[in-house]
Amino acid sequence: MNPNRYLGFLAGALLTSAAAFADDTGFYLGGSLGASQQNFDAATFNVHNTDTGYKFALGFRPLKVFAAELSYVGFGRAYGGINSADTDAIGLFAVGFLPIPVVDLYGKVGIADWRTDAQSPFLSFHRTGDDLAYGVGAGTSWGSLGARIEYERYQVSHASDMALASIGLTWVFL
Repeated sequence: MNPNRYLGFLAGALLTSAAAFADDTGFYLGGSLGASQQNFDAATFNVHNTDTGYKFALGFRPLKVFAAELSYVGFGRAYGGINSADTDAIGLFAVGFLPIPVVDLYGKVGIADWRTDAQSPFLSFHRTGDDLAYGVGAGTSWGSLGARIEYERYQVSHASDMALASIGLTWVFL
């Protein structure tokens, strides 16, 4: 067995995979589905739940290590007895990538403009605000099509926990 043959094979595989992932910069659209966690403060409106959440994203990745992303997140409905609350958010994030072969690990930080609509038989209210949002994830791509798995937390001022764990797809276009 010739070790140089294996090193050559490994180098060829890495170069081929690098060429396959070379076009992941540019504008991208994405969508994901997952589990959202909502826990509102008992003093505000005692509702909590894990529900199906979703996200749509539009981003621009000018470099392999950086992107800017605008997203819309729907957290679903949280319940507490006969009370319920619906929260959604629009977020603007800076995303930093650690591009390693086959997988991109990333972290993101930004600001989210959120809105909560809460209802009960005796009370309803609407709250809005702008707060910190951050997350981590991993992704891979095959040409223009990519897949992501990520976890995001939102610091909604009247909630003790607001998060989305999701898996989704992205499409890069020029």
